[in-house]
Amino acid sequence: MGTALGTTMLLPGTAVAASAPDLSTLQRQLVVARAQFRSAHYADLAEALPRLRRDALAAQAHTTGARRQAASALLARVHILASELAVKSGASDEARERARSAVAAGESSGNVIVLAEATRVCATPLRRQGRAAGAVLLLQDMITALTGAASSTPEPPLVSATGSLALTAAYSAALEGRRTTALSLMEMAADAAGRLARTPQSYSGGLTAGQVQLYQVGVHHLLGQDIAAVRAAQRLHPSTLPTGERRARLGTDTARALIAVGDYERALTALHAVEEAASEEASRPSVRALTRELLVRRPRLTGLKTFAARTGAEPL
Repeated sequence: MGTALGTTMLLPGTAVAASAPDLSTLQRQLVVARAQFRSAHYADLAEALPRLRRDALAAQAHTTGARRQAASALLARVHILASELAVKSGASDEARERARSAVAAGESSGNVIVLAEATRVCATPLRRQGRAAGAVLLLQDMITALTGAASSTPEPPLVSATGSLALTAAYSAALEGRRTTALSLMEMAADAAGRLARTPQSYSGGLTAGQVQLYQVGVHHLLGQDIAAVRAAQRLHPSTLPTGERRARLGTDTARALIAVGDYERALTALHAVEEAASEEASRPSVRALTRELLVRRPRLTGLKTFAARTGAEPL
């Protein structure tokens, strides 16, 4: 998996096609690519992304006016997906570059929701550079910008984007130990999810209460509130989360909290849940690190060595 998700998956010098591909076709391909990410089929996605990015660049380069803006929005979302995929493989530099490209394309699209999505993915590379405070400020500024766009943007996408930004900002603030800021942002996200839950059924997608609960696990852990994190995880049934990638995130965050409180057996159960939700997630660098931590703390734990061997997490 590490090779498949390496920094060569989207080369800066990829050639642009001679003519603009059809936007409708590219949109359908993007839907497929997103589904691959959500189901954690990362190797397949890594294989498909270079061509999709090339074609999206060509579409932007060979169109004008409203069609160029639409092509820019599509390109931004391709870059967003590439940044998220790079995060999964631990390729922080690539994740940062793709996030920057996503923001540039989002600005060209003239679509504040697309720009918000692109801004959100900048947070993880910033955090990994030790710039969590900068991530919080960036996301809060984008939330303010969305507030200013309320009169010209449909409410459900606006509320969903605001809540998603708040969740990511809360996690970033928690990483710095800023408890008041993190919990305030979590309340903002919970309010947004509640508003969306009252939206007519004609609106699909967007932030859910389950996603807010998922972030509660990680935020409480980062704030050193691991008992609260474990309790939050217990209240959230995996079936509430719509994708394998999110269910794997729940298992990962739960394992972190359980290791912190010394419950190693249940931590291994949580890691098994990661593998069950999305097998490629169990081989990610961050999950391997948790497995290695268990090997150090409880090397004779039943089934641990087999799990470590299967997921490539043998001791370094």
